[in-house]
Amino acid sequence: MNYSSFFTSRMMFVIALVALVSVFSWTSIASASGVFISSNGNDKILEFEPDDGEFFRAFADGPPLDGPEGLLFDRNENLFVSSCENDSVLYYDGGFGGLISIIIPSGTGGLDCPTALVFIPNDDILVASFNSDEILRYNRTTGAFVGAFVSAGSGGLDGPIDMKFGPRGNLFVASENTSEVLEYDGSTGAFVGTHVASGSGGLSIPSAIFFSQGNLLVASVGTNNVLSYNAHTGAFQSVFISSGSGGLQIPTCIDFGFEGTGNVFVCSFDTNEILRYSRRDGSFLGVFVPPGGGTLSGPVAVVLKEKIRGSGSCSIASAGTTSKAAIPAILLFAPILFVALRRTIIKR
Repeated sequence: MNYSSFFTSRMMFVIALVALVSVFSWTSIASASGVFISSNGNDKILEFEPDDGEFFRAFADGPPLDGPEGLLFDRNENLFVSSCENDSVLYYDGGFGGLISIIIPSGTGGLDCPTALVFIPNDDILVASFNSDEILRYNRTTGAFVGAFVSAGSGGLDGPIDMKFGPRGNLFVASENTSEVLEYDGSTGAFVGTHVASGSGGLSIPSAIFFSQGNLLVASVGTNNVLSYNAHTGAFQSVFISSGSGGLQIPTCIDFGFEGTGNVFVCSFDTNEILRYSRRDGSFLGVFVPPGGGTLSGPVAVVLKEKIRGSGSCSIASAGTTSKAAIPAILLFAPILFVALRRTIIKR
């Protein structure tokens, strides 16, 4: 028996096998579900496991990120992040991390402390400019400034902190400094009316809004709770999450868990936690991210990245692509693996 040839073949087999496992492992990480949180107090984006809130990694950490606010995944599963303190929007590889570009450079179009981010149907991105009291529109691919979607101060807008598309396809904006939720035409940006008036249901300093099943949930910093309104009329319905429930201190974000979980995630800014509540009645379910978990400091936004549809636990779909992205690597190592295995069998 030619032992030298045998061990060479076996070594080729091991190397090829390790390479293939690495491809599958890394691309599985890239496509896996995750909970991403803006940690405003220490300029980080942190990622946690979606099932138990276990810390996974610091997805982004430090410059050029400065004062992270809004988070938004695109169809390629890459992540837009608004960086308030340097008036820019950053674009990250959503799987492996790493800055792709400063997609909207500092101050472009008059951008001044960007907060919330949303897409509109024609592939543009809307950015809430907190200090200039307007909603600005940019090309989502190039970052080029298109124009003001909602002009400065329209409808009394003062300090836009969050925004969502809701009933009739209109844009709803939380105006922090006037304690209102304002409605704008979803196509033109023209002011439609005040959807939730200041003080309605006790509303004071809204920080986040979320639509669900005919309801509009609004985080109210001034009353330290989450309020529920009729999504279509804006009429006050109830206190959805009561003040201090589960240790809540200064609610600054709202998002729903993955389909079927029945959870609502709420940022507790002062305690550096993410808390879970029932989607049905707002009852406290438990702590998702404990105080300071993963160095969490001042959470202001949370977004859930769902696993690529149809992919399993060993998905080969890489960040920002479909499974086709991993095919070249597989084609590269598969022949080596085959030859090594064949030689090993023949020599034996």
